[in-house]
Amino acid sequence: MTASHYFLTRFGKLSLFRQTCVVVLAAIIGADTLTLVFYGIFFADRLLLDLFLTTVITVAVGFPLGYFFLRQQLNLALMGARLDRAARIDHLTSLANRKTFFEGAEAIVGSEAFKEGAVLFIDADHFKSVNETFGHAIGDAVLQEMGSVIRKRLGGAHRRRGVRCVPGRSRPRQDIGSSRAHQTEHAGVRRAVGIED
Repeated sequence: MTASHYFLTRFGKLSLFRQTCVVVLAAIIGADTLTLVFYGIFFADRLLLDLFLTTVITVAVGFPLGYFFLRQQLNLALMGARLDRAARIDHLTSLANRKTFFEGAEAIVGSEAFKEGAVLFIDADHFKSVNETFGHAIGDAVLQEMGSVIRKRLGGAHRRRGVRCVPGRSRPRQDIGSSRAHQTEHAGVRRAVGIED
């Protein structure tokens, strides 16, 4: 890690107020150094007054400007994080979307530790009839509940980019369940769960 990367990481962890104080302090040191050099040579008799005035002006101008621009930077970083999440996570189910799943699967399959695996798929059959019968609000609630159940069952330390990876397992089918396919039905929605080698 380079010194600048270390400094920026530590700086980013500070509160907005403290970040502004650090920036203004750096500006004061720079401005007072220039004042000291210039006025120390040409106007030594009023050096202390000029150092004081330079510091006051730097704080009066620098603090509001520094706070404003650092706040803008923080807002952009938060917006970027929200956009990144929106690009990776389905807003309704809070599960990884197709793009994130394939990125995670490619990373796992491409790793040296990967030997063999299986894909567990969950298909909500006849879901259109739920929307038509009960309305889209109920359909959305069913999808949210399904997402919650899936997160609880498949979440954990081994999840990476929407893909569950169980390292060191040579028989993934036994980890998931012995049946080739399993179907359940609840509230008119049949869920088919199966394993593809």
